Amino acid sequence: MLLVYTHNIAPRLKYIFKQVCIRILNTEVEFTSKVEEFISHDSLKMSYTKQPLGNEFFIRSHDILFEQGLSDIDIVVHDWEETKCFFHIGDKCSLPFDIFAASFYLLSRYEEYLPHVKDEFGRFMAEDSLAYKHDFLDQPVVDIWAYKFKSALQQKFEDYTFAERSYKVRPVIDVPMAFYFLHKGTLRTIGGTFNDIVNFKFKRLYYRYLVLFRFKKDPYDTFTWIINRQKKLKEKFRVFFLIGNYSTFDKNISINRKKFVSLIKSVSDYCMVGLKASYFALEDFQQLKKEKT
Repeated sequence: MLLVYTHNIAPRLKYIFKQVCIRILNTEVEFTSKVEEFISHDSLKMSYTKQPLGNEFFIRSHDILFEQGLSDIDIVVHDWEETKCFFHIGDKCSLPFDIFAASFYLLSRYEEYLPHVKDEFGRFMAEDSLAYKHDFLDQPVVDIWAYKFKSALQQKFEDYTFAERSYKVRPVIDVPMAFYFLHKGTLRTIGGTFNDIVNFKFKRLYYRYLVLFRFKKDPYDTFTWIINRQKKLKEKFRVFFLIGNYSTFDKNISINRKKFVSLIKSVSDYCMVGLKASYFALEDFQQLKKEKT
């Protein structure tokens, strides 16, 4: 167990230390603001504050973990061996960067709460992110930093044995549209046919009617394979069906169709099923409540 001494056991601090220590490094963590308790602890320990107590494992804390609300933070990104990091705290600390403050900034998506230009769907654009601008968007930097932290602790506490992490696969299947051609209704089928003709999509038009006349299987109908696969595995698949109304952004078949209801029932006999919220339900609680019921 890692004991962390700090001058203020703030919610942000507890969140990010638990994320790094428990969820990534599989190491329990406790906190104290009492010097006596910290000194008497004879195992893994560190201080996270402004000044070290002695020659302990020490990381100088950034203010972001003790603040409330948001502030415009000036960030300078540096190279750190094979990766990059920010919130530099100097070479006299056990690590050159405050990885906990930096991890909180990224995992909380702090920059997305600051004023920014949204895309047409109201989303924060990756091109505006700190990670994109400094070319580490494709790196799992929080995990990389966590293991650098672990390595530094191992050098300080050579007799301490860290627990190994275990993993399991939990398949999650997203079903925004159960069928590509089938069960769409007469109007949508006619509209799709007309669209194929106007856009010279004759191959898709040909395939559409092969499916409609049951000469071919619908390309999205993979549910028999999913069920057969589930029968061979102990870990339950989690299948999320979109049941919201048809719109510009959601194009599934109607939940009132018996075939769709039957499909969900047959999948639920073997897998765990859940609700995939529609586009408009994300910002409309009443719509979400309606879809859920």
